[in-house]
This record gives sequence, structure tokens and C-alpha cells, in this order.
Amino acid sequence: MRVIYFLIIFVISLQSYSIYAQQNHPLAKLWGINDTEVPEWLDAEKYFIMIDEILRPILAEDNFISSFGGTYIDIFKNWLVVNTVDYSKVEELLALPQVSPYSESLHFKNVTNSMEQLKYYFGEITLIANTYEVRGALIYINMEFNNIVIYFFVTHIDHTEFINAVEPFNPKIIYVSTRSVSQTIIRPRRRDVNSRDLEVKVFGGDGVYNKAAGHCYDIESYGENYFYYSPWNSNSNALLPIGGVEYESKADGFYDFVVIRVENVDLNPQFIIRNDDDQYRELIIINNGLISSHYAHICKSGVITHLTCGYVLGFDGAFYGIEENDDVFELIITDLYGFLGDAGGSVFSFASLNTVNVHGIVVTVGPGICAVQSLFTIFNVLHDKLRLFYDIMVYVEGS
Repeated sequence: MRVIYFLIIFVISLQSYSIYAQQNHPLAKLWGINDTEVPEWLDAEKYFIMIDEILRPILAEDNFISSFGGTYIDIFKNWLVVNTVDYSKVEELLALPQVSPYSESLHFKNVTNSMEQLKYYFGEITLIANTYEVRGALIYINMEFNNIVIYFFVTHIDHTEFINAVEPFNPKIIYVSTRSVSQTIIRPRRRDVNSRDLEVKVFGGDGVYNKAAGHCYDIESYGENYFYYSPWNSNSNALLPIGGVEYESKADGFYDFVVIRVENVDLNPQFIIRNDDDQYRELIIINNGLISSHYAHICKSGVITHLTCGYVLGFDGAFYGIEENDDVFELIITDLYGFLGDAGGSVFSFASLNTVNVHGIVVTVGPGICAVQSLFTIFNVLHDKLRLFYDIMVYVEGS
């Protein structure tokens, strides 16, 4: 009998260890599941995103926009949440032939603010923010809170007058906390750049370095804004040159990205995201496009904190930087974990275990929050300013 008990305990221990040991994929870590469950959960999320894409334009129609307050995915409860102000409109919505097949996948949640109200409040609050010259803040619509969120990521600026001015709209105020839980940063073996290599493959998530380091560049102090290639865990004394700036968005509006000329013929940019810390070390880019569902997963690859995943908190967010010329708009707001130096890192979502759809680049990070400039916005700006990428399509040969 003692032998049987021992075997039972041993088997249970092995099962527990197996589950823990197989939680290596970034989505397994995010969702708290076994690696083997990731494809099933990913398919479930895609299903809810598909329903959301059908539902969102309907809820934006005049007949529904004042009765519902937007949607978001709850992957853990296995449904798409529909924020509902007027329950008398639910039956009418479910009677629509586009919606009725998915009624069992919808959860109608009682809320106060309609989508119409939220958009109005957001517009008014950002106007007031401009009037009071707010610094060090992110403003966006959060569907789960059914409210406007104002996130202050610095604590030394007095925002009392601004907060008093927006009080009639009752926004949710969040102050940065340095005690926010961070994810473990894995540091694999050093990966130096060897200038004697004939060709160096450059992946999304690798770093670039310039003498000024950062978003603000003083051309009088440093001369030409020239960039160097800096992969994960590289030795900063052995960096390869990339090239100068082809286009800088700050000169033309409230966006934050730079197009760099690749002048070094030994550098070979790849349609691949770096993920050296996982078994899927190279994540193949198969598509680019919009991400539009709240609380869908989203990930980034950055040179400092490497690959981390989180959730989409909001869209069309407004970032008010510390300096007057640092304001950035049309941002995707996420709770991705990142750190200073991850700005410019590739942002994407998984299509399968080792393929991804790219969505943009990291603009700014703080405890518990990360703002992203969407690829859609970047391409639109480049269309207008440089007449580039009118017919661009990202694909994998044979797909």
C-alpha cells in the first residue's frame, strides 16, 4: 500500500512539474496555461476577434451608439463583453442576422457610459489637457472601466488645476507606481556583433543606438543623427553602423518614429521578430494590419526587456510628454512590460506558435503601461510625406 501511495504522489508531482516546465511560450505565461493549450486558446481569441469585427461597426450606428458602451474580450470567461446602457436594445441587436449566430458568445454587462458619451468625454478632456499644457500623462478610453483613463507617469508635476477642470467628466485617475509587478528579464549568453561577419541578419526587436540616445536629438552637439546596430545583449563597444535618417516624423506632426537608411551592405533586415529567450527563437512575420479588439493579447520584442506580452487597453490614445514637443497621438495603449531603451521595439500578436502579425512600434513605457505607434499610422504618414508604401503587402511566399 505504501508503494501505491508513493507512486500516486510521484505521478502527481511529475504532472505538476510537466505543466510548469511547459509554460515557456509567451502566451502560456500570459494566460497561465500549458504550452500545449496555446493553439486552442489562440483560436478562441481569434473567434472572439472575428465576432468583435462584426459587432463594432453595428454598435457604432446611430441606432445603437447611445445604447451600448463598446466591447472587449474576456478570454478567461470565454466570451465577448458588450457594455450595455439600454437593455431594451439587446433583443433588437440579437435579432440581426449578422449577430444572432453568435448570441451564446456575448455577455451583456450593465454600464453607465455609452460609446457616444465616451468619445465626447475623451474629446473634451484632451482639449482641456491642451489648454492646461498637461505634461507626463496618457489619456485613453478603457472599455473594461467604461471610462476615460488619465495615467500620470510622473509624480513631480502638479496637475491639480487640470484634474479639477475635468472633474465633471469623472475620469479614472491613475498615478504611476514604481512598485508595479515586473516580469522576469532573462539574460542569455552575450551575443556580440562581429564586424568581420560577411552578413548580419537584423531582426525586429533588435536595438539601434545613436550618440544622443533617446527621442531628443541635439544636432548641434552631435552632428548627423547616425545610427548603429545593437542586438540583444550586445557589447556596445562593437556596434555596426547602419546609416542616417531618411525621415523623422516629429518634424511634421504628433507622431513618433524615424525611418533609417540602411547604408551598410553587410546588414540584412529580415521579416522576423527576435525571441532568443524561448524555444521559438525566430518569429516569422506573415502579415501586417490593424489590431482593433480591446483586451486582445499583444506582445513586443525590445532590446532591454526582450519579449513580453500583455493586453490592449485602448486605442487612439494621447501621450503628453515631459517636453512640449513630445506629444504623440493615435496610440495603442497596452499593459506590456517594458523599460527605457525598448522604444522602437517591434509590437505584434501571435498568429500561431511561431508566426506573428506586426502592429507597430513601442513609443513610450512606464510601470504597467506601454504606448504603441501603429503600423497603420506610420504607413499613412509615409504615404503622405514621402509617397511611399502605397502598394506594400507583407506576406510569406507560398502562403
